[in-house]
Amino acid sequence: MILLSLSEYLPLSDLVKIVAVTLAVAVVAPSAASIAIVGLDRRSAGAVVRGNALVGIGAGVLFLLVAAGLYALINR
Repeated sequence: MILLSLSEYLPLSDLVKIVAVTLAVAVVAPSAASIAIVGLDRRSAGAVVRGNALVGIGAGVLFLLVAAGLYALINR
C-alpha cells in the first residue's frame, strides 16, 4: 500500500497560488462590475462623461481578468 502526502500529490506552493488568485478574482470581478453599474447610473442621472469613464474602467478590468485567465490557460 502506497500512501502519498498532500505535497507529493499537489505541490503546496501551487495550491497557495491557486487560492490567492481565486480570492483576488473573487474580490476584483464583482468590484469592477459594481463600478460599471454605478457608471450606468451616473449616465442616466446626467453625468455622461463620468458615467462613461466608470463603465469603461469596469469593463476594462473585467476584460483584463478574462485576458489574463486565457493567457494562463494557453501558456502553462
